[in-house]
Amino acid sequence: MSFLERACIQAKKKVVKGYYNLEGYETPEKRPNMLNALDRPGVSLICELKLRSPSTGTIREERDPINLVKEMERAGADAISIITDPDNFSGSIHYLARASRITSLPTLMKDFIVSEAQIAAAYRAGASAVLLIHPVFSRGYAEVSLRDAIELAHSMSLEVLLESYTADDFNASLRYDVDLLGVNSRNLDTLDLSLDRAYEIIAALGGRDDRIILESGITSASEIRRFAKLGVNKFLVGTSIMRSRDIMSKVRELKGALGDG
Repeated sequence: MSFLERACIQAKKKVVKGYYNLEGYETPEKRPNMLNALDRPGVSLICELKLRSPSTGTIREERDPINLVKEMERAGADAISIITDPDNFSGSIHYLARASRITSLPTLMKDFIVSEAQIAAAYRAGASAVLLIHPVFSRGYAEVSLRDAIELAHSMSLEVLLESYTADDFNASLRYDVDLLGVNSRNLDTLDLSLDRAYEIIAALGGRDDRIILESGITSASEIRRFAKLGVNKFLVGTSIMRSRDIMSKVRELKGALGDG
């Protein structure tokens, strides 16, 4: 069984157990627009709150991880990604709800979304956007179709980042009405990481699509400059920022990769 299929099975169990029910949180009336926040000259950076990884184990120990969200915002992040999967990443749906209330930046709910209940949780938590993973739906791991999930998210004023990590899935993603297209350098079946594979997927597009976000694997300004040659200026970065002893310096290094951060 692949990592992705196992994670989706875990997600379904959490839905049944009520993990995504957010009692006691009042739904925010307004939420900042993520696409607008990322649509600017230079490098646009989604900084990710990521405490643990199934491929590397614990990344960072924090008594109150939400403090890191404030630090990322001060450093110049354009948006914040919050992993809400507790099983594989030590995430929390409550981190998302809290982060959305203490930052002026748009927030992304990053999880293995298989159910309408999770999309409703993103809305209730105050997220600006949700991550949907193309193969979760094309392989039948989800309880809802991809088209219906996108329509539900949009009906709740949630933007959609549709992620893929193979050329076939990326090409199929282009047919959907989504706000952002994620190309993940990590293969979620094997957890193998390859920036080269992601580069080839984007390069094969043959033209520039300003919706593309490069996800995973970015550790340096030179890697950002490499993808910028393809017209990519939006990046989601978690591990290298979370591992840094000086988050502010790391964010500024990546934001300044093109000399205008």
